[in-house]
Amino acid sequence: MTEEIPYGIAENLLTKLGSAVFHEIGLMYGVRGDLRKLESTLSTVRAGLLDAEEQQERSHTVADWVRRLKDVVYDADDLLDEYATEDLRRKTDDRGRFAAQVRDFFSPSNHLAFRFKMGHRTKDIIERLDDIANDISKFNFIPRVISDVPVRNRGGETSSRVEQSHKIVGRVENRREIIDLLMQSSTQENLSMVVIVGIGGLGKTTLAQLVYNDQGVVSYFYRRMWFCVSDDFDVKVLVRNIIKSATKRDVENLELDQLQELLKQNLDGKRYLLVLDDVWNEDKRKWGQSITLLPVGANGSKILVTTRSTRVASVIGIDSPYIVEGLKDDESWDLFGSLAFKKGEEQMHPNLVAIGKEIVKMCKGVPLVIETLGRMLYFRTQESHWLSIKKNKHLILLGEKNDILPILRLSYDNLPIQLKQCFAYCALFPKDYRIEKRLLVQLWMAQGYIQPLHENEHLEDVGDEYFEDLLTRSLFQEVEKENACEDIIYYKMHDLIHDLA
Repeated sequence: MTEEIPYGIAENLLTKLGSAVFHEIGLMYGVRGDLRKLESTLSTVRAGLLDAEEQQERSHTVADWVRRLKDVVYDADDLLDEYATEDLRRKTDDRGRFAAQVRDFFSPSNHLAFRFKMGHRTKDIIERLDDIANDISKFNFIPRVISDVPVRNRGGETSSRVEQSHKIVGRVENRREIIDLLMQSSTQENLSMVVIVGIGGLGKTTLAQLVYNDQGVVSYFYRRMWFCVSDDFDVKVLVRNIIKSATKRDVENLELDQLQELLKQNLDGKRYLLVLDDVWNEDKRKWGQSITLLPVGANGSKILVTTRSTRVASVIGIDSPYIVEGLKDDESWDLFGSLAFKKGEEQMHPNLVAIGKEIVKMCKGVPLVIETLGRMLYFRTQESHWLSIKKNKHLILLGEKNDILPILRLSYDNLPIQLKQCFAYCALFPKDYRIEKRLLVQLWMAQGYIQPLHENEHLEDVGDEYFEDLLTRSLFQEVEKENACEDIIYYKMHDLIHDLA
């Protein structure tokens, strides 16, 4: 279990300690030297944070070091807040405001007591931070500069528009074949299943969405419902969410028999399509129970399942699932090239094109990998950077292990320091959760993660830019607006990206 690196808190502390306000506070309470020492030691520790993040995955001792660091920087943050609060109260009293309530508070004895107490706390925090700094040489952390370049300024390039964040390549034939399967009626059964199987990142959900929103499918089925199952296959939760999708009703308090009755009222005798996305459950008993609860529906009703596991298909009685393969070579290059180069730029960098085509072949047609690497290489013209991706051991082994998470990790490793904790914070939301962008930015602000470069910048505006940058790196997807007239934007994370977070 890795620990979250407290980048944002460390940055806030250094900003406070370097400010004129804390210069004055240091003089007022006789701790100027201590605060300078705290600032100096924290700067030393800060230089090793990037290397500590990488090493803690391989070392429990380093992870414990990070945990100790988190404790002390949070205590230091509380300490500086108390100094600032006391200073504000003193200035308020000096101006004659609220004198009746506070005239006794700043008596000489109280003032001395505060200085004595805070002086001891300050020295204790400095000693703890000194111990942490001394361990840096033991771990051989390589000092690295944490860039203060704004995330929106990527080589002078502004972020892409939200609406252009996701490009779908290929899958025309796949979509047509699955639609044909869904529209095949059987004289033997009214409700049947189609199962899409493929490794993570192949675009099964995207393909299912293309099918789900196809105009022919919309016209063919009386009702369409979508539910992302992921790791939770509780039958009651499943039925409840099917009803929510079908009726838009809140049915949290209904029991299973009441839920089943509602299902019958809304679906019995009607041709419907139910999509169960990202299914992992291999419990035959649970599958049987959930299928029994579903109304039969009119002839031609279908359940479309997407899963990474062929065993899931076998458990629910599907011997010949629809297997999704990787993109073709030309489709893969089309996707990669559109993301790694600006329009018309390929001709200017033939050496990068040659390396890029080798990288694309190693991606095995997996769209999520292609998209992640393409966006990561955008506006990077150093040949050495492209070669480092080509030589990455996880990319080389992709064909053998089918494990794309270590490759996705490259995208995280290349994030500006300000964005790492903003991205990791999103792991707190459940998979497939539809998060409002504005709310997420406010939560980042509450955590102290937003770092404006200039005093006159609004935190909300900087947070919007953080969001845009994560979006252009494919770490967010499925962005949508509440309606065409409003600027209320939502996003989801791909389930593998959520695993990465």
